[in-house]
Amino acid sequence: MLIKKAQAITNSGLPDRLEKLLSLYEKNLLLEVFFIERKDIESLLDLLPAQGDLLQALVSMLPDLRLPEISAATLQKRLEAADALRESNKLALDQSMQEISAELEQLNGARQRIRQVRQLSKSMYQETSAPARLQNWA
Repeated sequence: MLIKKAQAITNSGLPDRLEKLLSLYEKNLLLEVFFIERKDIESLLDLLPAQGDLLQALVSMLPDLRLPEISAATLQKRLEAADALRESNKLALDQSMQEISAELEQLNGARQRIRQVRQLSKSMYQETSAPARLQNWA
């Protein structure tokens, strides 16, 4: 998914390259939604650097791009929709991270309670078996 640095591209090839990059960026945004919903943070962390590379490539192309007004308006709408989806993904990711954090806190609390019960059980066993051991010595 890594993007190669833009090579010398003629202006005639620029719109096609822009279309490919933008389509891939939009596809990856939908993939982000999938990973966030599944709480697949590892896959999301693999995807985000590629998204950054795509975005950087898109931004670097825009100053050299000369499009008809209709195409420019369509491009602007697609970029706005992608930006809105990106913001939505950020909010969903924040919420998902809060849920994961709460789950981890619950697991940590349960682990601590288990540890306390084990210690209590161990100390109770030692207290009840100590007199029996002393009787055997006598």
